Amino acid sequence: MGTDGVNGVAVERVRVAVVEDDAELRDEILVPLLRAAGFEATGMPGALALYRDLVASRYDVVLLDVGLPDEDGFAIARHLREAAPTIGLVMLTGYVSNGDRLRGLEAGVDAYLTKPVEASALIATLRNLSRRVATADGGDGQDDAEGWRLDERGWNILLPDGRAVELTLAEQQVMRRLAGSPGQPVRREDLIAGLADDVHEFDPHRLEMLVYRLRRKCQDSTGIALPLRSVRGVGYVLTW
Repeated sequence: MGTDGVNGVAVERVRVAVVEDDAELRDEILVPLLRAAGFEATGMPGALALYRDLVASRYDVVLLDVGLPDEDGFAIARHLREAAPTIGLVMLTGYVSNGDRLRGLEAGVDAYLTKPVEASALIATLRNLSRRVATADGGDGQDDAEGWRLDERGWNILLPDGRAVELTLAEQQVMRRLAGSPGQPVRREDLIAGLADDVHEFDPHRLEMLVYRLRRKCQDSTGIALPLRSVRGVGYVLTW
């Protein structure tokens, strides 16, 4: 593992999602700053972009603007903390009131930083969180597309080594549709149709988070990544 070249702190493979709708702040200041410090930083403009990216990617720390256009940072933090208990969550905000701090604590936020954020404070916060994440997290497993399948009733994903991952009702609905077309992309609308009576009233964030939680559940319980991929502009595909 490499070091950051400043004080010998190892930051290789620490993956940071920078969720900020201010493109100049995100792309010209925050992302370059973190990359220069040795982090793997990826910028995205809002919640939907984050949820879609999480289907195929995994982050150690998420840096969140509290006021995003499609979903506020507190709601995103709650979703992420439920789906990934060990992930680091840092909130960026222009002003922190006691009420906001309480909401953040309840949502699982690890730290608050006020804008304009000082580079040294940001980097130190992310390094501290990344150490905690590395200690709590068992690490990534490698996905293996061979030998995966649903059981006959569709309530369990069966792994190549014979282990099983139990599915919720919603996960079963999604997996049955995906498993019915292995290797072929299934449209988001078709997956949502199995979850709601009215596709147009269904919040697409719920599908993104369901898929994220399912992949994370397989990863955390077995150490093997589910071979489920996002297809940009279409939906999802099982590659088993």
